[in-house]
Amino acid sequence: MSFVKKIAFDPGYSQMLGNQIFDSHSKFAKSMGGLPVADRYEGLKNFLSGKGIEINTYDLYKKGDKIDLWIMMEPSPQKYFLMLKRGICPKKVLFFILEPDIVNPWAWKYLKLYMPFHKAFLSWSSDLVKRYPGKFVELKVPIPFDKSKYPHYKEKIKKNLCVLMQSNKFSNIKGELYSLRREIVRFYEKRGDGLLDLYGLGWNTENTRHLGKSKPLYTTLYKGFAEDKWETFSEYWFAFCIQNSIPSGDFEYDPFMAMATGTVPIYLPPPNADKYVPKDTYINYNDFENLEELTKYLMSLKKTPEYEKYRESGWKYINSARYRPFTVEEFSEKVYEGIIKATS
Repeated sequence: MSFVKKIAFDPGYSQMLGNQIFDSHSKFAKSMGGLPVADRYEGLKNFLSGKGIEINTYDLYKKGDKIDLWIMMEPSPQKYFLMLKRGICPKKVLFFILEPDIVNPWAWKYLKLYMPFHKAFLSWSSDLVKRYPGKFVELKVPIPFDKSKYPHYKEKIKKNLCVLMQSNKFSNIKGELYSLRREIVRFYEKRGDGLLDLYGLGWNTENTRHLGKSKPLYTTLYKGFAEDKWETFSEYWFAFCIQNSIPSGDFEYDPFMAMATGTVPIYLPPPNADKYVPKDTYINYNDFENLEELTKYLMSLKKTPEYEKYRESGWKYINSARYRPFTVEEFSEKVYEGIIKATS
């Protein structure tokens, strides 16, 4: 590896600049409702500092500063225009590919065209790592949690059976699960017994924050935006965990946040989930013929020893060595591995 002293990070959003992405107490971090996005990059910054490497958001470097490597989020035409404008050699750019194709279709569609211009990539995609082992370093998005708060979460009074805390988005790409989120909402709305509470962006508003054309969904189940997602999860017996999509290797926050707050996840897992997550830590959405059958099971499960077994298994798992792929420590190590690849 060539000696790397300075890394410029382009996080993709202006509110993350000024090193806010590296500060878990920043204004940006507080705006995330408890999602530990800044926590992982704060941990990465500390890890790299221990290796003698400085990383800052690109706006903190002065013109003329020698940048040894750029790390950027998500390949896109805008990122290549930025490289051209600033005279950045693509060989000195290490990309994260963390969004699936339904969120960033350009990055996946044109991968073979831009891939030769870079030495390495970072992604959760098990498929990309198998297909291009010399180019991709596989990592998982880390979900750190505060162990000391578990007794508090576990003892909170449950105010309803289920929660769904995700955004109302749209995609016409095969494999999207946004339509399933809407199907779940409509099912519980039609039941009329209020067994589901809904949180997130894009519901009950014209501003759907969607991908492509989408109509807003109005429902009486909507409770607004959860200011603290951890506290909100803990107030429910079960949490629906419906990702953007479920390609192999892609794991989002929700099931792990549920386990860390004493709530049992109802999870639609990616195909290689068994490699990472024990089956006894969540209720598999695929195990039921329909939502009516699932709901009957949930109603029979709460306040039972079997329910407590799910909670105990989830808590045991996220405190075990098997959870290490989802820790900030392993995330930082994998990014460092990518830095070595990108500068060799």
